[in-house]
Amino acid sequence: MRKKNVLLQVRVPEDIVEELDQLVASGYFKSRSEAVAEGIRRLLLAYSAPSKIPGSIFKLTIEASPQQDLGPGDAFEINVEEARKRILEFFGSDSVDDVVKKMRMRV
Repeated sequence: MRKKNVLLQVRVPEDIVEELDQLVASGYFKSRSEAVAEGIRRLLLAYSAPSKIPGSIFKLTIEASPQQDLGPGDAFEINVEEARKRILEFFGSDSVDDVVKKMRMRV
């Protein structure tokens, strides 16, 4: 069952709105609303206790974490076929749109 969307009006500094519009124009998001909703989901997830995160997602996050902190220029190898297989098993699809949609529904 789809959850009802609620209109949330906020005042935001103009420079932030301009950056938000650049993200939309670059194709990262379809609209300002989608970008803001994603930002709120990430904020809530960041402040959520691990017990609020579905166990399988938390486990996947922990298992997928690298053994060391990576910096912007660091690289690591990933077995693409193995990653695709695990994503398909976990989400029931390896379509980026399907996976993103399911992740957003879990938060």
